[in-house]
Amino acid sequence: MSQQHSPENKQPMSQAEDIAAFLRKHPNFFDQYPDVLADINLSHRFQGTVSLVERQVKTLRDQNQKLKRQLDELVGIARDNDSLNERIHRLTLALLDAASINDIYVALDDILRGDMNADAVAVKLFIDADHIEVEADNELMQTVFVHMDDPSIEEYKHFLTHEKPLCGQMKPEQIRYIFGKDAGADIESTALIPIGGNSCTSESCPFLGMIAIGSEDPQRFHPSMGTMFLTNLGDIVSRVIKAHLKPKSQG
Repeated sequence: MSQQHSPENKQPMSQAEDIAAFLRKHPNFFDQYPDVLADINLSHRFQGTVSLVERQVKTLRDQNQKLKRQLDELVGIARDNDSLNERIHRLTLALLDAASINDIYVALDDILRGDMNADAVAVKLFIDADHIEVEADNELMQTVFVHMDDPSIEEYKHFLTHEKPLCGQMKPEQIRYIFGKDAGADIESTALIPIGGNSCTSESCPFLGMIAIGSEDPQRFHPSMGTMFLTNLGDIVSRVIKAHLKPKSQG
């Protein structure tokens, strides 16, 4: 025969759980019995005692502030995304309007520096100049074009064929090679974006290359950051460069 437990024999914890369950089931209890509410005080580690209503108001206020902070963060992210989309749109139009590879370089440099706060921008194109006509007439393009047989490509071949952006810090000699001999200590973090390769698959324009974006902020580009924008930028630039590379005429 099972032993019957009277309410007096209940453990205090069990009573507390029953009361908590009852109050959850009857949230209007204190509306019906306000005198009970008036007699209840909760200990407060900073201000002695507070009424249940005051504690509830404080809890709701804290929750409201937390939700407001989360909403402000979401609004900030949305504004940043809108701003980024607008800058990408301007950059895309500038690249499509470019009449030469020199213009492509200038458009990248202007918008990445002006709109996206880059401290340095460089483009390297490894091209078979024996078979492709290149704009080697001006000094700028002489720093952009590198012959496919140049031994410097070996250091970057894995990155170029891997076709994924690489972000982080680079060796001083790499920075000087990409951005020029005077870049040196100013560039603390870099984003390298591969271009060409499978993004420009055609026998008439065999080239590999990279866009380099440098920052004086060591945390601006880091290995764990998202790279979707950089990947999309590489795809766009690959295609507009492809349109300006022509096979060398025979004869």
